[in-house]
Amino acid sequence: MQKKVKQNFIFAFSAQAISLIVSCSTNLVLPKVLSVSEYSYWQLFLFYCTYVPCLALGLNDGIYLRYGGMYRHELGQDAIKSQLIIGMIYQLLLGILVNLIFILNSHSAQRQILFGLVLVYYLFYTGHNFLGFIFQAINETNIYSKSIIIVRIIFFISQLLLMVLNIRNVDYYIIFYIISIFIAFLYLLWLFRPELIAGTFSFSKGINESWLSIRVGISLMFANICSLLILGVCRQIIDVKWGLIAFGKVSFSLTLMNFALTFITQIGLVLFPALRRLSVERLTQYYDKLNRGLFYLLPLMYVAYLPLSFLLKLWLPKYTVSINYLATVLPICYFDSKMNLIGNTFFKVLNKQVLLLKINVITIVLSLMIGLIAAYIFNSMYLVIIGMVIAIMFRNVLADLLLSRDLRVNVLPFEILDIVLAILFVLVANKMIWWQATVIMVGIYLVRVLTMRLKILREV
Repeated sequence: MQKKVKQNFIFAFSAQAISLIVSCSTNLVLPKVLSVSEYSYWQLFLFYCTYVPCLALGLNDGIYLRYGGMYRHELGQDAIKSQLIIGMIYQLLLGILVNLIFILNSHSAQRQILFGLVLVYYLFYTGHNFLGFIFQAINETNIYSKSIIIVRIIFFISQLLLMVLNIRNVDYYIIFYIISIFIAFLYLLWLFRPELIAGTFSFSKGINESWLSIRVGISLMFANICSLLILGVCRQIIDVKWGLIAFGKVSFSLTLMNFALTFITQIGLVLFPALRRLSVERLTQYYDKLNRGLFYLLPLMYVAYLPLSFLLKLWLPKYTVSINYLATVLPICYFDSKMNLIGNTFFKVLNKQVLLLKINVITIVLSLMIGLIAAYIFNSMYLVIIGMVIAIMFRNVLADLLLSRDLRVNVLPFEILDIVLAILFVLVANKMIWWQATVIMVGIYLVRVLTMRLKILREV
Protein backbone atom coordinates (compact mmCIF):
# COMPACT_ATOMS: atom_id res chain seq x y z
CA MET A 1 0.00 0.00 0.00
CA GLN A 2 2.89 2.36 0.76
CA LYS A 3 4.17 2.03 -2.82
CA LYS A 4 0.70 2.81 -4.18
CA VAL A 5 0.33 5.86 -1.95
CA LYS A 6 3.76 7.16 -3.03
CA GLN A 7 2.82 6.70 -6.69
CA ASN A 8 -0.43 8.57 -6.12
CA PHE A 9 1.45 11.40 -4.40
CA ILE A 10 3.89 11.68 -7.31
CA PHE A 11 1.11 12.01 -9.87
CA ALA A 12 -0.92 14.27 -7.60
CA PHE A 13 1.98 16.69 -7.16
CA SER A 14 2.79 16.50 -10.87
CA ALA A 15 -0.81 17.46 -11.65
CA GLN A 16 -0.67 20.32 -9.18
CA ALA A 17 2.71 21.53 -10.49
CA ILE A 18 1.21 21.74 -13.98
CA SER A 19 -1.91 23.35 -12.51
CA LEU A 20 0.34 25.95 -10.90
CA ILE A 21 1.94 26.80 -14.23
CA VAL A 22 -1.47 27.13 -15.91
CA SER A 23 -2.80 29.15 -12.97
CA CYS A 24 0.15 31.51 -13.33
CA SER A 25 -0.75 31.96 -16.99
CA THR A 26 -4.45 32.41 -16.26
CA ASN A 27 -4.14 34.69 -13.26
CA LEU A 28 -0.96 36.61 -14.02
CA VAL A 29 -0.98 36.84 -17.82
CA LEU A 30 -4.68 36.78 -18.69
CA PRO A 31 -5.37 40.00 -16.71
CA LYS A 32 -2.77 41.68 -18.94
CA VAL A 33 -4.63 40.54 -22.08
CA LEU A 34 -8.25 41.08 -21.06
CA SER A 35 -9.82 44.29 -19.86
CA VAL A 36 -10.78 44.54 -16.21
CA SER A 37 -14.43 44.06 -17.18
CA GLU A 38 -13.76 40.96 -19.34
CA TYR A 39 -11.54 39.42 -16.66
CA SER A 40 -14.24 40.08 -14.07
CA TYR A 41 -16.66 38.04 -16.22
CA TRP A 42 -14.08 35.24 -16.26
CA GLN A 43 -14.04 35.36 -12.46
CA LEU A 44 -17.85 35.35 -12.43
CA PHE A 45 -17.89 32.23 -14.66
CA LEU A 46 -15.55 30.42 -12.26
CA PHE A 47 -17.65 31.63 -9.32
CA TYR A 48 -20.85 30.09 -10.74
CA CYS A 49 -18.98 26.90 -11.70
CA THR A 50 -18.07 26.28 -8.06
CA TYR A 51 -21.74 26.07 -7.05
CA VAL A 52 -23.43 24.10 -9.86
CA PRO A 53 -22.09 20.75 -8.52
CA CYS A 54 -24.90 20.92 -5.97
CA LEU A 55 -27.19 19.80 -8.83
CA ALA A 56 -25.68 16.32 -8.40
CA LEU A 57 -27.57 16.23 -5.06
CA GLY A 58 -24.64 14.44 -3.42
CA LEU A 59 -24.48 11.53 -5.91
CA ASN A 60 -20.75 11.89 -6.63
CA ASP A 61 -19.92 12.47 -2.97
CA GLY A 62 -21.90 9.38 -2.04
CA ILE A 63 -20.00 7.33 -4.61
CA TYR A 64 -16.75 8.54 -3.06
CA LEU A 65 -17.85 7.61 0.47
CA ARG A 66 -19.54 4.30 -0.38
CA TYR A 67 -16.66 2.90 -2.41
CA GLY A 68 -13.80 4.56 -0.53
CA GLY A 69 -11.17 1.96 0.38
CA MET A 70 -12.47 -0.71 -2.04
CA TYR A 71 -10.49 -2.36 -4.82
CA ARG A 72 -11.51 -2.23 -8.48
CA HIS A 73 -12.65 -5.88 -8.60
CA GLU A 74 -15.01 -5.24 -5.66
CA LEU A 75 -17.03 -2.62 -7.53
CA GLY A 76 -20.51 -3.53 -8.69
CA GLN A 77 -20.32 -2.90 -12.45
CA ASP A 78 -24.08 -2.84 -12.99
CA ALA A 79 -24.57 -0.40 -10.11
CA ILE A 80 -21.81 1.97 -11.27
CA LYS A 81 -22.97 2.05 -14.90
CA SER A 82 -26.62 2.55 -13.93
CA GLN A 83 -25.79 5.35 -11.52
CA LEU A 84 -23.65 7.16 -14.10
CA ILE A 85 -26.43 7.13 -16.71
CA ILE A 86 -29.25 8.02 -14.30
CA GLY A 87 -27.09 10.72 -12.73
CA MET A 88 -26.31 12.36 -16.08
CA ILE A 89 -30.01 12.35 -17.04
CA TYR A 90 -31.44 13.96 -13.89
CA GLN A 91 -28.58 16.45 -13.64
CA LEU A 92 -29.20 17.54 -17.25
CA LEU A 93 -32.89 18.13 -16.47
CA LEU A 94 -32.11 20.02 -13.25
CA GLY A 95 -29.42 22.05 -15.02
CA ILE A 96 -31.81 23.13 -17.79
CA LEU A 97 -34.45 24.14 -15.22
CA VAL A 98 -32.03 26.18 -13.08
CA ASN A 99 -30.47 27.74 -16.17
CA LEU A 100 -33.87 28.91 -17.46
CA ILE A 101 -34.66 30.49 -14.08
CA PHE A 102 -31.38 32.43 -14.09
CA ILE A 103 -31.73 33.51 -17.74
CA LEU A 104 -35.30 34.74 -17.23
CA ASN A 105 -34.24 36.75 -14.18
CA SER A 106 -31.15 38.28 -15.79
CA HIS A 107 -31.31 41.55 -17.75
CA SER A 108 -27.77 41.29 -19.10
CA ALA A 109 -27.28 39.44 -22.40
CA GLN A 110 -23.68 38.63 -21.50
CA ARG A 111 -24.73 37.09 -18.20
CA GLN A 112 -27.39 35.02 -20.00
CA ILE A 113 -24.72 33.63 -22.34
CA LEU A 114 -22.56 33.01 -19.28
CA PHE A 115 -25.28 30.90 -17.62
CA GLY A 116 -25.55 28.76 -20.76
CA LEU A 117 -21.79 28.19 -20.83
CA VAL A 118 -21.82 27.26 -17.13
CA LEU A 119 -24.47 24.59 -17.81
CA VAL A 120 -22.48 23.03 -20.67
CA TYR A 121 -19.33 23.04 -18.53
CA TYR A 122 -21.19 21.44 -15.63
CA LEU A 123 -22.50 18.48 -17.63
CA PHE A 124 -18.97 17.48 -18.64
CA TYR A 125 -17.57 18.34 -15.22
CA THR A 126 -20.04 16.21 -13.30
CA GLY A 127 -19.34 13.17 -15.50
CA HIS A 128 -15.62 13.68 -15.03
CA ASN A 129 -16.19 14.15 -11.30
CA PHE A 130 -18.22 10.93 -11.01
CA LEU A 131 -15.51 8.80 -12.62
CA GLY A 132 -12.75 10.76 -10.89
CA PHE A 133 -14.28 9.98 -7.50
CA ILE A 134 -14.46 6.30 -8.46
CA PHE A 135 -10.74 6.21 -9.24
CA GLN A 136 -9.90 8.12 -6.06
CA ALA A 137 -12.12 5.86 -3.92
CA ILE A 138 -10.34 2.71 -5.15
CA ASN A 139 -6.95 4.34 -4.50
CA GLU A 140 -6.14 4.87 -8.19
CA THR A 141 -5.69 8.58 -7.69
CA ASN A 142 -2.89 8.64 -10.25
CA ILE A 143 -5.47 8.15 -13.03
CA TYR A 144 -7.56 11.05 -11.77
CA SER A 145 -4.40 13.17 -11.52
CA LYS A 146 -3.55 12.38 -15.14
CA SER A 147 -7.00 13.61 -16.18
CA ILE A 148 -6.32 16.88 -14.34
CA ILE A 149 -3.02 17.16 -16.21
CA ILE A 150 -4.94 16.76 -19.48
CA VAL A 151 -7.33 19.57 -18.49
CA ARG A 152 -4.50 21.93 -17.58
CA ILE A 153 -2.30 21.26 -20.61
CA ILE A 154 -5.13 21.62 -23.15
CA PHE A 155 -6.33 24.83 -21.56
CA PHE A 156 -2.78 26.16 -21.29
CA ILE A 157 -2.11 25.58 -25.01
CA SER A 158 -5.50 27.12 -25.85
CA GLN A 159 -4.68 30.22 -23.79
CA LEU A 160 -1.34 30.66 -25.51
CA LEU A 161 -2.98 30.36 -28.93
CA LEU A 162 -5.71 32.87 -28.08
CA MET A 163 -3.16 35.29 -26.64
CA VAL A 164 -0.93 35.02 -29.71
CA LEU A 165 -3.96 35.76 -31.88
CA ASN A 166 -4.69 38.74 -29.58
CA ILE A 167 -8.24 37.56 -28.87
CA ARG A 168 -9.66 39.62 -26.02
CA ASN A 169 -13.19 38.19 -25.87
CA VAL A 170 -13.52 36.15 -22.66
CA ASP A 171 -16.12 33.81 -24.22
CA TYR A 172 -13.42 32.09 -26.29
CA TYR A 173 -11.36 31.36 -23.19
CA ILE A 174 -14.43 29.90 -21.48
CA ILE A 175 -15.21 27.69 -24.50
CA PHE A 176 -11.71 26.20 -24.52
CA TYR A 177 -11.96 25.70 -20.75
CA ILE A 178 -15.10 23.63 -21.40
CA ILE A 179 -13.40 21.66 -24.18
CA SER A 180 -10.52 20.75 -21.87
CA ILE A 181 -12.80 19.20 -19.22
CA PHE A 182 -14.76 17.38 -21.95
CA ILE A 183 -11.59 15.70 -23.25
CA ALA A 184 -10.57 14.73 -19.70
CA PHE A 185 -14.03 13.20 -19.21
CA LEU A 186 -13.55 11.12 -22.37
CA TYR A 187 -10.14 9.99 -21.05
CA LEU A 188 -11.66 8.66 -17.81
CA LEU A 189 -14.49 7.01 -19.75
CA TRP A 190 -11.93 5.23 -21.91
CA LEU A 191 -9.96 3.90 -18.90
CA PHE A 192 -13.14 2.79 -17.14
CA ARG A 193 -14.65 1.27 -20.28
CA PRO A 194 -14.10 -2.43 -19.24
CA GLU A 195 -16.35 -1.95 -16.21
CA LEU A 196 -18.90 0.10 -18.17
CA ILE A 197 -19.01 -2.40 -21.05
CA ALA A 198 -19.29 -5.38 -18.69
CA GLY A 199 -21.97 -3.67 -16.63
CA THR A 200 -25.65 -3.85 -17.55
CA PHE A 201 -27.82 -0.76 -17.35
CA SER A 202 -30.94 -1.14 -15.24
CA PHE A 203 -33.30 1.79 -14.77
CA SER A 204 -34.65 0.51 -11.46
CA LYS A 205 -31.16 -0.38 -10.20
CA GLY A 206 -29.90 3.03 -11.27
CA ILE A 207 -32.71 4.77 -9.36
CA ASN A 208 -32.22 2.65 -6.22
CA GLU A 209 -28.41 2.84 -6.17
CA SER A 210 -28.40 6.56 -7.01
CA TRP A 211 -30.87 7.22 -4.19
CA LEU A 212 -28.62 5.30 -1.79
CA SER A 213 -25.54 7.24 -2.92
CA ILE A 214 -27.44 10.52 -2.60
CA ARG A 215 -28.54 9.65 0.94
CA VAL A 216 -24.94 8.86 1.89
CA GLY A 217 -23.37 11.82 0.11
CA ILE A 218 -25.86 14.65 0.40
CA SER A 219 -24.63 15.77 3.82
CA LEU A 220 -21.05 15.87 2.49
CA MET A 221 -22.23 17.73 -0.61
CA PHE A 222 -24.03 20.32 1.50
CA ALA A 223 -20.95 20.53 3.73
CA ASN A 224 -18.80 21.24 0.65
CA ILE A 225 -21.28 23.76 -0.77
CA CYS A 226 -21.55 25.43 2.62
CA SER A 227 -17.77 25.55 2.75
CA LEU A 228 -17.80 27.51 -0.52
CA LEU A 229 -20.66 29.72 0.68
CA ILE A 230 -18.62 30.90 3.66
CA LEU A 231 -16.68 33.08 1.22
CA GLY A 232 -19.37 33.04 -1.46
CA VAL A 233 -21.99 34.99 0.51
CA CYS A 234 -19.51 37.80 1.16
CA ARG A 235 -18.38 37.82 -2.49
CA GLN A 236 -22.04 38.03 -3.55
CA ILE A 237 -22.59 40.93 -1.14
CA ILE A 238 -19.63 42.71 -2.76
CA ASP A 239 -21.09 42.09 -6.26
CA VAL A 240 -24.51 43.45 -5.25
CA LYS A 241 -23.22 46.37 -3.17
CA TRP A 242 -20.15 47.57 -5.11
CA GLY A 243 -20.55 46.00 -8.58
CA LEU A 244 -18.78 43.63 -10.94
CA ILE A 245 -15.40 45.39 -11.03
CA ALA A 246 -15.06 45.33 -7.22
CA PHE A 247 -16.16 41.69 -7.26
CA GLY A 248 -13.48 40.91 -9.85
CA LYS A 249 -10.71 42.58 -7.87
CA VAL A 250 -11.56 40.78 -4.64
CA SER A 251 -11.97 37.50 -6.51
CA PHE A 252 -8.56 38.02 -8.11
CA SER A 253 -6.91 38.18 -4.69
CA LEU A 254 -8.72 34.99 -3.64
CA THR A 255 -7.61 33.31 -6.88
CA LEU A 256 -3.97 34.15 -6.20
CA MET A 257 -4.40 32.64 -2.76
CA ASN A 258 -5.58 29.36 -4.29
CA PHE A 259 -2.12 28.64 -5.72
CA ALA A 260 -1.05 27.08 -2.43
CA LEU A 261 -4.49 25.76 -1.50
CA THR A 262 -4.76 23.44 -4.52
CA PHE A 263 -1.62 21.57 -3.48
CA ILE A 264 -2.91 20.94 0.02
CA THR A 265 -6.35 19.86 -1.19
CA GLN A 266 -4.86 17.27 -3.51
CA ILE A 267 -2.94 15.66 -0.63
CA GLY A 268 -6.23 15.18 1.22
CA LEU A 269 -7.73 13.39 -1.79
CA VAL A 270 -4.78 10.99 -1.86
CA LEU A 271 -4.87 10.37 1.89
CA PHE A 272 -8.59 9.56 2.23
CA PRO A 273 -8.69 6.01 0.77
CA ALA A 274 -5.42 5.10 2.52
CA LEU A 275 -6.57 6.43 5.93
CA ARG A 276 -9.94 4.69 5.52
CA ARG A 277 -8.12 1.35 5.93
CA LEU A 278 -6.33 2.25 9.20
CA SER A 279 -7.25 1.53 12.83
CA VAL A 280 -8.26 4.35 15.19
CA GLU A 281 -4.84 4.21 16.90
CA ARG A 282 -3.02 4.70 13.60
CA LEU A 283 -5.43 7.49 12.65
CA THR A 284 -4.55 9.32 15.87
CA GLN A 285 -0.84 9.07 15.03
CA TYR A 286 -1.38 10.41 11.51
CA TYR A 287 -3.57 13.22 12.82
CA ASP A 288 -0.90 14.34 15.28
CA LYS A 289 1.86 14.13 12.67
CA LEU A 290 -0.12 16.14 10.12
CA ASN A 291 -0.87 18.88 12.65
CA ARG A 292 2.80 19.17 13.60
CA GLY A 293 3.95 19.10 9.96
CA LEU A 294 1.55 21.86 8.89
CA PHE A 295 2.53 23.92 11.92
CA TYR A 296 6.04 24.22 10.48
CA LEU A 297 5.16 24.26 6.77
CA LEU A 298 2.15 26.55 6.32
CA PRO A 299 3.63 29.74 7.86
CA LEU A 300 6.13 29.84 5.00
CA MET A 301 3.33 31.12 2.76
CA TYR A 302 3.26 34.31 4.85
CA VAL A 303 6.98 34.82 4.33
CA ALA A 304 6.80 34.03 0.60
CA TYR A 305 3.90 36.44 -0.03
CA LEU A 306 5.79 39.58 0.93
CA PRO A 307 8.51 39.64 -1.79
CA LEU A 308 6.06 38.14 -4.29
CA SER A 309 3.56 40.94 -3.66
CA PHE A 310 6.22 43.49 -4.61
CA LEU A 311 6.86 41.69 -7.93
CA LEU A 312 3.14 41.23 -8.62
CA LYS A 313 2.49 44.96 -8.24
CA LEU A 314 5.19 45.71 -10.81
CA TRP A 315 3.70 43.15 -13.22
CA LEU A 316 -0.01 43.97 -12.72
CA PRO A 317 -0.28 47.62 -11.65
CA LYS A 318 -4.03 47.62 -12.51
CA TYR A 319 -4.54 45.04 -9.75
CA THR A 320 -2.53 46.71 -6.97
CA VAL A 321 -5.70 46.93 -4.87
CA SER A 322 -6.30 43.18 -5.29
CA ILE A 323 -2.72 42.37 -4.28
CA ASN A 324 -3.11 44.59 -1.22
CA TYR A 325 -6.28 42.69 -0.32
CA LEU A 326 -4.21 39.50 -0.44
CA ALA A 327 -2.25 40.72 2.58
CA THR A 328 -5.51 40.49 4.51
CA VAL A 329 -7.08 37.37 3.01
CA LEU A 330 -3.95 35.16 3.03
CA PRO A 331 -4.86 33.71 6.48
CA ILE A 332 -7.89 32.24 4.66
CA CYS A 333 -5.47 30.15 2.61
CA TYR A 334 -3.64 29.10 5.78
CA PHE A 335 -6.73 27.96 7.69
CA ASP A 336 -8.49 26.55 4.61
CA SER A 337 -5.39 24.45 3.88
CA LYS A 338 -5.55 22.97 7.37
CA MET A 339 -9.27 22.38 7.03
CA ASN A 340 -9.00 20.68 3.63
CA LEU A 341 -6.10 18.44 4.57
CA ILE A 342 -6.97 17.57 8.16
CA GLY A 343 -10.54 18.59 8.96
CA ASN A 344 -12.40 17.48 5.83
CA THR A 345 -10.29 14.34 5.38
CA PHE A 346 -10.65 13.05 8.95
CA PHE A 347 -14.35 13.92 9.20
CA LYS A 348 -14.94 11.80 6.08
CA VAL A 349 -12.73 8.97 7.35
CA LEU A 350 -14.64 8.93 10.65
CA ASN A 351 -18.04 9.18 8.86
CA LYS A 352 -18.84 12.50 10.53
CA GLN A 353 -20.14 14.32 7.44
CA VAL A 354 -23.20 15.57 9.33
CA LEU A 355 -21.02 17.20 11.98
CA LEU A 356 -18.92 18.78 9.21
CA LEU A 357 -22.13 20.14 7.67
CA LYS A 358 -23.24 21.65 11.00
CA ILE A 359 -19.87 23.36 11.43
CA ASN A 360 -20.10 24.85 7.93
CA VAL A 361 -23.69 26.03 8.38
CA ILE A 362 -22.80 27.80 11.63
CA THR A 363 -19.86 29.44 9.86
CA ILE A 364 -22.03 30.60 6.93
CA VAL A 365 -24.39 32.33 9.35
CA LEU A 366 -21.43 34.04 10.99
CA SER A 367 -19.98 35.07 7.60
CA LEU A 368 -23.35 36.38 6.38
CA MET A 369 -23.97 38.40 9.54
CA ILE A 370 -20.55 40.04 9.48
CA GLY A 371 -20.79 40.68 5.72
CA LEU A 372 -24.22 42.35 5.91
CA ILE A 373 -23.25 44.50 8.90
CA ALA A 374 -19.97 45.53 7.26
CA ALA A 375 -21.63 46.36 3.91
CA TYR A 376 -24.92 47.97 4.88
CA ILE A 377 -24.15 49.52 8.27
CA PHE A 378 -20.45 50.43 8.02
CA ASN A 379 -20.37 50.60 4.19
CA SER A 380 -16.89 49.06 4.24
CA MET A 381 -15.73 46.47 1.73
CA TYR A 382 -12.55 45.98 3.75
CA LEU A 383 -14.62 44.94 6.78
CA VAL A 384 -16.46 42.45 4.56
CA ILE A 385 -13.07 40.94 3.67
CA ILE A 386 -12.08 40.85 7.35
CA GLY A 387 -15.35 39.01 7.99
CA MET A 388 -14.31 36.30 5.52
CA VAL A 389 -11.04 35.81 7.40
CA ILE A 390 -12.75 35.63 10.79
CA ALA A 391 -15.30 33.10 9.53
CA ILE A 392 -12.67 30.78 8.02
CA MET A 393 -10.51 30.96 11.16
CA PHE A 394 -13.53 30.19 13.35
CA ARG A 395 -14.47 27.16 11.24
CA ASN A 396 -11.01 25.64 11.30
CA VAL A 397 -10.49 26.12 15.03
CA LEU A 398 -13.93 24.68 15.86
CA ALA A 399 -13.36 21.67 13.58
CA ASP A 400 -9.89 20.99 15.01
CA LEU A 401 -11.10 21.15 18.60
CA LEU A 402 -13.96 18.73 17.90
CA LEU A 403 -11.72 16.31 16.00
CA SER A 404 -8.97 16.44 18.62
CA ARG A 405 -11.52 15.59 21.30
CA ASP A 406 -12.53 12.42 19.45
CA LEU A 407 -8.94 11.44 18.63
CA ARG A 408 -7.61 12.46 22.07
CA VAL A 409 -4.90 14.78 20.77
CA ASN A 410 -4.26 18.21 22.30
CA VAL A 411 -4.18 20.82 19.49
CA LEU A 412 -5.07 23.92 21.54
CA PRO A 413 -1.45 25.27 21.55
CA PHE A 414 -1.36 24.96 17.75
CA GLU A 415 -4.65 26.86 17.39
CA ILE A 416 -3.60 29.71 19.69
CA LEU A 417 -0.25 30.16 17.93
CA ASP A 418 -1.92 30.00 14.51
CA ILE A 419 -4.38 32.78 15.39
CA VAL A 420 -1.61 34.95 16.87
CA LEU A 421 0.51 34.42 13.75
CA ALA A 422 -2.39 35.39 11.45
CA ILE A 423 -3.06 38.63 13.35
CA LEU A 424 0.62 39.56 13.37
CA PHE A 425 0.93 38.87 9.63
CA VAL A 426 -2.06 41.04 8.69
CA LEU A 427 -0.75 43.92 10.82
CA VAL A 428 2.83 43.66 9.57
CA ALA A 429 1.95 43.11 5.89
CA ASN A 430 -0.48 46.05 5.78
CA LYS A 431 1.59 48.54 7.78
CA MET A 432 5.20 48.04 6.64
CA ILE A 433 7.33 48.07 3.50
CA TRP A 434 7.61 44.59 2.00
CA TRP A 435 11.29 44.01 2.84
CA GLN A 436 10.85 45.21 6.43
CA ALA A 437 7.79 42.99 6.81
CA THR A 438 9.73 40.02 5.39
CA VAL A 439 12.50 40.38 7.98
CA ILE A 440 9.95 40.65 10.80
CA MET A 441 7.93 37.63 9.59
CA VAL A 442 11.08 35.50 9.32
CA GLY A 443 11.90 36.45 12.92
CA ILE A 444 8.37 35.63 14.07
CA TYR A 445 8.53 32.27 12.28
CA LEU A 446 11.82 31.35 13.99
CA VAL A 447 10.39 32.27 17.41
CA ARG A 448 7.31 30.16 16.63
CA VAL A 449 9.42 27.14 15.67
CA LEU A 450 11.63 27.52 18.76
CA THR A 451 8.56 27.81 21.00
CA MET A 452 7.08 24.59 19.65
CA ARG A 453 10.41 22.74 19.78
CA LEU A 454 10.78 23.63 23.46
CA LYS A 455 7.23 22.42 24.11
CA ILE A 456 7.95 19.11 22.36
CA LEU A 457 11.17 18.64 24.35
CA ARG A 458 9.28 19.17 27.60
CA GLU A 459 6.80 16.48 26.56
CA VAL A 460 9.54 13.90 25.91
